[in-house]
Amino acid sequence: MPRLKRTALVAALAGAAALATAAPATAVPALWIVDAYGPTYTYDAAYRTVRTHVRFAEAPGGTWVALIATGFPAHAVGRRFGAHVHVNPCGPRPEDAGGHYQVPGAPPGTPLAAREIWLDFTVGRDRVGRAVAARPWYVSRATSRSVVIHEHRTNPVTGDAGGRLNCTTIPFTATGR
Repeated sequence: MPRLKRTALVAALAGAAALATAAPATAVPALWIVDAYGPTYTYDAAYRTVRTHVRFAEAPGGTWVALIATGFPAHAVGRRFGAHVHVNPCGPRPEDAGGHYQVPGAPPGTPLAAREIWLDFTVGRDRVGRAVAARPWYVSRATSRSVVIHEHRTNPVTGDAGGRLNCTTIPFTATGR
């Protein structure tokens, strides 16, 4: 089970962006923050040294998600990986996390990248990948979700990013949205 910290206090949303070293132009107070550490499961032994910190934050007007992944093997430096919010918590099988979370009720013709939360990143020389995404909508907290790191960058047309390397469960509460 990943180590987690839930913060119900009002906090600066800038912290979510700072986690990924991409602070927004203005800080907006967050109403709800969840930090999750993992991964919960690793599916590719070549990435067993990777550790993740995912921060979900809600503020007036939308959702922020930040990811920092450390400990990549040397062969991953310079590579771009896809990462996405998925509909289910992680499980022992890669497919247990389900498909990509999509905002319900998106108007017809809304681009895939605007309906989902993508956190693609390039691994730096420090063997760290960082990403942050903001969406003008909220993620339902009816059940836990997850963030999955994939083996390839996200295809902008199909949303596919190849095999699942590891998965971090985001333990949302059963209340709220």
